[in-house]
Amino acid sequence: MRVQFVELEGFRGFKERTRFDIPPGFAVLTGRNGSGKSTVLDAIDFALTGTINKYSVRTAKVGGLDEHIWWVGEGKASAHYVAVGFSDDDQSEFVVTRRRDGGLDASDREVMARLCDSHAPANVWSNTFVQTSLIRDETISALSMDLPEQARAAAVRDAIGTMLGPDEAKRTASLLDSAEALSKEQSKRVLQAQFELSRALSGLTEARSLLEGEKDIAEAERVIRAIMPNTTDEQLTTGEALRNEIAERKRRAATLGDLVARADEIVSRRAHVESEAFLVGKNTALEKLANVRRLLESSRRALDNASSLESLANYRNNFAHRMATLLDVGEAVGLLDGHCPLCAAPRTPEEFLLAIRSSRLGVSRERTAGQDVQRERDSLSNAVRSAAAAVLDAESELNVLEEEEHRLILDEARLFRELQELGQEGSSLDLDRLRNNLLQNREETARLEHAMFVLESSTAHDRVMTLEARTVQLRDQLERENGDLAATERVVEIARRLDRAVKEVANQLLSEQFDTVLPLLKELYQRLRPHAEWSEIDTDFGGHVRASLNFTVGDGVNPQFLFSSGQRRAAGLAFLLAIHLSRPWCRLHSLFLDDPVQHIDDYRALNLAEVLSAIRKTDRQIIVAVEDAALADLLCRRLRSKRLGEGRRFDLGTSKTGSATIQEAFDVPPLPSWVLETAELSA
Repeated sequence: MRVQFVELEGFRGFKERTRFDIPPGFAVLTGRNGSGKSTVLDAIDFALTGTINKYSVRTAKVGGLDEHIWWVGEGKASAHYVAVGFSDDDQSEFVVTRRRDGGLDASDREVMARLCDSHAPANVWSNTFVQTSLIRDETISALSMDLPEQARAAAVRDAIGTMLGPDEAKRTASLLDSAEALSKEQSKRVLQAQFELSRALSGLTEARSLLEGEKDIAEAERVIRAIMPNTTDEQLTTGEALRNEIAERKRRAATLGDLVARADEIVSRRAHVESEAFLVGKNTALEKLANVRRLLESSRRALDNASSLESLANYRNNFAHRMATLLDVGEAVGLLDGHCPLCAAPRTPEEFLLAIRSSRLGVSRERTAGQDVQRERDSLSNAVRSAAAAVLDAESELNVLEEEEHRLILDEARLFRELQELGQEGSSLDLDRLRNNLLQNREETARLEHAMFVLESSTAHDRVMTLEARTVQLRDQLERENGDLAATERVVEIARRLDRAVKEVANQLLSEQFDTVLPLLKELYQRLRPHAEWSEIDTDFGGHVRASLNFTVGDGVNPQFLFSSGQRRAAGLAFLLAIHLSRPWCRLHSLFLDDPVQHIDDYRALNLAEVLSAIRKTDRQIIVAVEDAALADLLCRRLRSKRLGEGRRFDLGTSKTGSATIQEAFDVPPLPSWVLETAELSA
């Protein structure tokens, strides 16, 4: 089975409907970055899996993979779908279509039945199918060299291990989980039986102690009636009222103890508030507040007077300013025909100048007086602010003292109320009386507890007999539970051994199966020549329960940490090609490569072209996307063959609407037979 066509519309960079008819031999996709080469292979991935597996990050702040699978450019696409056609050797077609709205047009099981045989990995067949069919530059190292050793072995198992028969590891693991759960449940029952036996033994010890105190029963009844005069004979027999009274007394004692501690604190606070130092401090605060308030009031009156003087000074200052202007004008004009220009009085020049100077002195004095008034007012404003701040400080200081007195009054009232609720009457706090009441309550409670202990000893013999029989039963039950626990632990050990054995056998079979792939891996490694010094690669399939696969070169050197980025990709490419060629369960004879030469040099690119040419001779269809046009030409020349069908080259670009499109497509015919014959003779 081979890919016959890929058709997509509204998918990734393809806004318009575009169809790639793939010949049975090979197809080379080329074009600059962003022209849609990888999108064609993404379409095959998406049609089979419903996602694009090269993206490890599926969500992002500005929209994740789901928001960018379909066309996001300008304008709207007419439709959103991808369709991949497959054809069998008998030319029967099978099309897989996945739409944005409708999803997959066929069931996943139906697609699997057409592309795989019965040995395919049923649970993850589509991901395994794509990872072993589509080799991308982004994932060459991630799916080969950079994988942890156990994950690498799992990848091999998924690719080639499906011929080993049914996987019994899941069944044995489920059996082990069930056995361990049963063992944990049985352990809980053993602990419960141990707890019940411990409690019965404690009760038996207590009952035996009570049995020794029966002679004190009369004294115990007398004590109870003295403390609880209204106790009836029935209440003495049942003991319920006595237990309730003891519990209530303990509760009241605890509450009274807290109240005594609070009363002790309040008495101390009251002594502080009534002390001479506190009263002197409060009187000082009151006197200070009165003084600063008087200072504030006098400052405000002085400021009001200064404000009135300032208004008059402003008026006179304005008049002086206008007078100065008038004098400047008169001086500038000068005498007019021996008369003053301002008052028209006859004046001599000397008289005129003398009058001007005299007037200017008066104006200057007015201005100086106004500035003095302004400074006085500013000084008084500062004094008012300082006095107001002092008043606030004095009020705050007094409030602290008054708040302390107020809190003391409230706490005393609350304490008296709680004492009255507890039955402790009194108009003042008498600590000695409260402490005596507390001690008396505790002493009576202790006497009641001892009396109850003595009364309960009257039935101690029956209790001893009952508890002895109970402990025998519980010991037998505990022995049975321990036996069951030992049995479940044996079952767990058997299940664990079975699980380990199944995994070891599966790993041994997988190791033997991989031995058939190893020669192919070594051959591909030698042909790709990742490293000039280490020309051979070896593998180590280890692990008894969890299989692991390691690569080594030379004398046990790990290439993962020694090779360069390009060398690791070339070695990884050999591994992935070997896995692809070793799948016994896949019916699709198509290899997809998405720009696998981005990080390897031209020499290894030529080696890859030769390797792909050899793979073509196994009647396998190859679809490869490369950016370099010269490399595309080389691949077209090396991949064509007379016996294995035609090829086609697609040159991709961008249309005027911004959509990726096929700019040119042309067929690559097979080589003439004489060329192949010459090549075979030269070989």
